[in-house]
Amino acid sequence: MVLALAVSLPAGCRRAGPTDGCPPGEVAPVVSGPPPSTPGTPEALWVADRNGSLRAVDSRTDRLSATIALRPSVAMLMAAGGGRLFTYALDRGDVTVVDPVTARVVGHAGVHAARPFAQNRLVFAHRALWIAQPGRLWRISPAARVSSSPLPAGFTPAGLVGDGRWLWLTDGRGLLRVDPAAPAHTVAVPLAEGVAQLVPGLYASGVNSATVRRLDPDTGRQVQAVDLGEPVLSLVGSGADVWATGTCGTLTRLADRHGVRVSDVSQDLPSVEASGSLWVGDEVRSQVVRVDAATGAVLARTPFTAADPDDPAFVLVAGRSTIWVVDRHVSRADPATNVITRVLPDADPLAVAVAAPPR
Repeated sequence: MVLALAVSLPAGCRRAGPTDGCPPGEVAPVVSGPPPSTPGTPEALWVADRNGSLRAVDSRTDRLSATIALRPSVAMLMAAGGGRLFTYALDRGDVTVVDPVTARVVGHAGVHAARPFAQNRLVFAHRALWIAQPGRLWRISPAARVSSSPLPAGFTPAGLVGDGRWLWLTDGRGLLRVDPAAPAHTVAVPLAEGVAQLVPGLYASGVNSATVRRLDPDTGRQVQAVDLGEPVLSLVGSGADVWATGTCGTLTRLADRHGVRVSDVSQDLPSVEASGSLWVGDEVRSQVVRVDAATGAVLARTPFTAADPDDPAFVLVAGRSTIWVVDRHVSRADPATNVITRVLPDADPLAVAVAAPPR
């Protein structure tokens, strides 16, 4: 499985009124019917805390199946891929490589973190973990071998994705194409509009922009622009199945511009894709909304009891077939029943990632 996560746990929920400059419209009702049938893959949510514990919650049992002792940390990013789990303790400049199947630490790599810590971007792609910082790109192999290459002077990465044969970086103004086989070889691609988000499939959106641009996967040049009619909050999915979440609560499938409105309140709408569905967090109503990615039908609105009802912010995390709801606690959404179960109370997670479960 190739999955990379850099989860900032919620600091607060942005509430607003139903108007908020959004056009009137009906929220899509729940359509009764069976959920999409997709094969389940055993997975675990790996949860790191500030005390140095790295714990695995097995999706098959909803129980802890392993605990690994790391050093305490106050700032961490995590990613998974290539049969490994990577924890990057930013305050220590230490990358720990874990074999999730055996639940053992198999290596360490020293990578001094840029400050502020928000200037460190990471992704697993092209058989390695990549860490982008101002002026420097690091590569860490699954065997914890480290190498680095310079980035152009003045280039501060704001986004990083692996797509096709290239690694793509953005500084918010343009793109930088990197050859993963020769990372020192880069090609700058100027863009007419800034980039706030960049996702696989090479889709990009700008700051407070209602336009999503599809870029050529080899040249980075714009080949299509889709105007959604409302500013884009996030892009979710990959390839032909990329959806955009708008600030007025509309999900739009970019391939055919099919839209479904899931909220009439302007708010943050955390979104992920798994098990043939989009899963969207309606923090104001404390619900997780499930949308069939093939039909656009709303399949469920599942209540979620937030850790702090007065500030019900949470993060959604997905693997291939598992969906997790994370605030101070850790919960799992069952794609077969749409039931959300709290599986690790008071986890106080520092960082999380989905990877293989321990044997």
